[in-house]
Amino acid sequence: QLFSNHFAKVAQKGQERIKQTKNAIIEAVDSDISVLAQAIPTLSHIIGKLDIAPVHVSAAELENRFNFIFEKFVRAIATPSHPIVLYLDDLQWADASSLNLIKTLVMDTKNKNFLFVGAFRDDEVNDEHPLACQLQFIGESVSITRIKTTNISKASMNDFVSDILQMSPSSTTSLAELVYRKTGGNGLIATQFIQTLWWEGSLYFMLDNNSWAWDLKAIEAKSIPDDAVQLLLEKILQLPSAARCILQYLSCIGSSCHESILVLIISQGFPSKCFPVLELIVEEGLLNKEGAEYKFAHDQIQLAAYSLIPPDKRDCVHLQIGSMILKHASEEKLGSVIFIAADQLNRGTKFIIDEDQKLQIAKLNLRAGEKAMSLGTFWSAVTYLKSGIDLLGNNSWAKMYDLSLQLHSSYAKSLYSIGKFSETGQAVSMIIMNAKSIEDKLPAYLTLMKTFAAQKKVAETIKIGLKALDELGEPLSVSNKTKEESLGILFQMKRHFEGMTKEQLKELKIMENPDKITVMMVLDELLLHVIYYLEEAIIVPIITGMMSLTLTYGICEASSFAFATVAFLLVDFDREGACRIGDLALSIAERLDIQNSLPRVYLSFYGGVHHYFERTEDSLEYHMKAYETAMRVGDVRNAVVNRYFYCSKSFLCGKELVSLKNECESTMEVATRYKQESKKILILPVYKTMLRLLGQSDNSLQKIEEIIKSGSNPEWNILSGVWFFYRFLVAYIFGDYDVAANMLEQKREAEERLVRKFKAFSTIDFWEGLVFFAMARKTKEQKWLHRIQESLSNVRKQAQSLPAHFQHRLLLFEAEIANITGDVERAAEKYELAVNAFDEYGYTNEQAIAYERAGDFFVSQHD
Repeated sequence: QLFSNHFAKVAQKGQERIKQTKNAIIEAVDSDISVLAQAIPTLSHIIGKLDIAPVHVSAAELENRFNFIFEKFVRAIATPSHPIVLYLDDLQWADASSLNLIKTLVMDTKNKNFLFVGAFRDDEVNDEHPLACQLQFIGESVSITRIKTTNISKASMNDFVSDILQMSPSSTTSLAELVYRKTGGNGLIATQFIQTLWWEGSLYFMLDNNSWAWDLKAIEAKSIPDDAVQLLLEKILQLPSAARCILQYLSCIGSSCHESILVLIISQGFPSKCFPVLELIVEEGLLNKEGAEYKFAHDQIQLAAYSLIPPDKRDCVHLQIGSMILKHASEEKLGSVIFIAADQLNRGTKFIIDEDQKLQIAKLNLRAGEKAMSLGTFWSAVTYLKSGIDLLGNNSWAKMYDLSLQLHSSYAKSLYSIGKFSETGQAVSMIIMNAKSIEDKLPAYLTLMKTFAAQKKVAETIKIGLKALDELGEPLSVSNKTKEESLGILFQMKRHFEGMTKEQLKELKIMENPDKITVMMVLDELLLHVIYYLEEAIIVPIITGMMSLTLTYGICEASSFAFATVAFLLVDFDREGACRIGDLALSIAERLDIQNSLPRVYLSFYGGVHHYFERTEDSLEYHMKAYETAMRVGDVRNAVVNRYFYCSKSFLCGKELVSLKNECESTMEVATRYKQESKKILILPVYKTMLRLLGQSDNSLQKIEEIIKSGSNPEWNILSGVWFFYRFLVAYIFGDYDVAANMLEQKREAEERLVRKFKAFSTIDFWEGLVFFAMARKTKEQKWLHRIQESLSNVRKQAQSLPAHFQHRLLLFEAEIANITGDVERAAEKYELAVNAFDEYGYTNEQAIAYERAGDFFVSQHD
């Protein structure tokens, strides 16, 4: 509402201001502005008519997407010339979605032109209150200035009174002391008390000397209630009955109400005689009027007005208000006031007997719930959908099957989105028990799979997916095949596609069979949740099933991710085949213009395949594109992982450390803000390595290694290879060769069961080889020479296929071999060639290693 009012005002400030604002918004969020259209109706006054529908995303991603786009949106409209100060009162009543949006805005450290000011009653907020928890979370990353307000002091009360009366402080002392004594310094009570004195004549204006005067004895004799509500109640009771009636209606709706809603509430339109009444209420200081919006001047005024309604009549009044809105609102208008209508009606449903009316309100709640879901406000959605379900009563599945299915399906999705996993399971069970077909059960199965996956219950996720596939008539056989057998199946399926050109791929039809599209959806969901665990026994059947369906029925969005995953798994065994399959994945993504799965496709291909064929730094722009796309569709997990790849690759490519450190900090800030702690841990090793090289680090890498070894998070089995790589890299750079060798052994042990190892984007053989050379020089043990030969063989193969990426590394290895074997002349020649090659190919960090090794060699030769 605040931003809607803001743009209504901007629209009145001339075409130049409108043009500036429009250009800034479009540049920042482009077509994603349609995501905000429902939340900010007046945005159309600036942008114009919005015909572009937002990309469809699943329920859980809606809130993340909205918050990300809203963050960019606020950053665009808050400028040095027009900064934004957002003030929100009564935060103790804010729902979880609102608090999350506030958190997103407050933690946006890039926005230097935005200030948030929030107020709440600390006596209503304990340590477990959602607001307190959110403030603690924000305070860990952002500085919060806390201002505790108290009652007005005696001295300040005199300033307060003199300011109201526009008189000098010396002349208002007697009145101020009396007001202070009567009110205890409570600002609201003091204000209302002074207004009451004027109303009753104890405070009056003297025309002859043009100043205020007061009757101290009358004021002294006046008694006032102990609390503000009672005082305000007495004041409201002195108003005409029409004013009291309007205030009661307004108090039922909330802290504010638009004039158009009052039109709907009051029968026969909005009688002109009510305008003077509203003006009277505003003059009395009980309401503030901003445009067509009426707001209570204080929440205690709203409370006082609401207390005029007898407790046993309140729900009836709410029902009356909701019924009037529903009766008088046009279909178009109902869309904008649906939350108010549903809220009011739900308060009075216990008085509804008529079954048709219950059905009507249940449908309204479904509509309100789905709109709340589209805005990412899932706590509200849960309330509306649960109210709709309760209205249907017993035997609803038999009487109103479609409505029951819609309400329960949306209810289950909303419960999952707010982390109520136990309740989600119960809602899903109800659907599975009553749904008539697998098509009707499928959304419930998918929701349940997400629920188990969110709890790291991979076995349960797989079980539900397999059950769904079985009911769809596409059973998936998962057997305990060996790694070699699984790879054999992949190679066999790959042969159907690897010879296919992009032109031939374009001839593949788009998948249209709805049953097969449904099967692909389930397989895609399964693959999404098991890919991080790299269990080939389940991954291989999934992706071969997806490729087989693609070959038979045509391509769909899920095909792209399946092909990218095949490329990712095969690259260690058949790089040319992996490259061709990866190209097909990108071609499908381009042809279908996919958005939701694009971050996963880029992650698999550019994160696991591309660097074997092209320079690593060439993939950086694609990881940042994947990050932006992922955030725009609410896929925070894959957004953060893509940005991790950007940071890690940039570091290994020798990018400047200070700016890269800032990029890591920004990435970890996003991970923290969206509570992606396991993905933040993925970023930490490269970040801590940078700090160590900049001389700013502690021993935290070793501490986090201890956490990994505890095995408290299944995903850390996969991440452990990353940790140990950076541990041995730091140890090598600082000459701790024994530690480096030990970290290498631990890395190999941790990754023994994984299909794919962390190979540092094809640089692992180079860095491992350097450690082996160092240990061979130090210990003279034969085992290190054997390992050197293994690394040398791998680097030589890589140099043959991609000289620009590996030739300089091969030259350094050949120099090291010559050095160890005592071939001084060849070593000197190769060191010179290696240093020059590193300079030519632009790997500054590796060139430094080459200079160091060459320097040590020439020093040992007294050269």
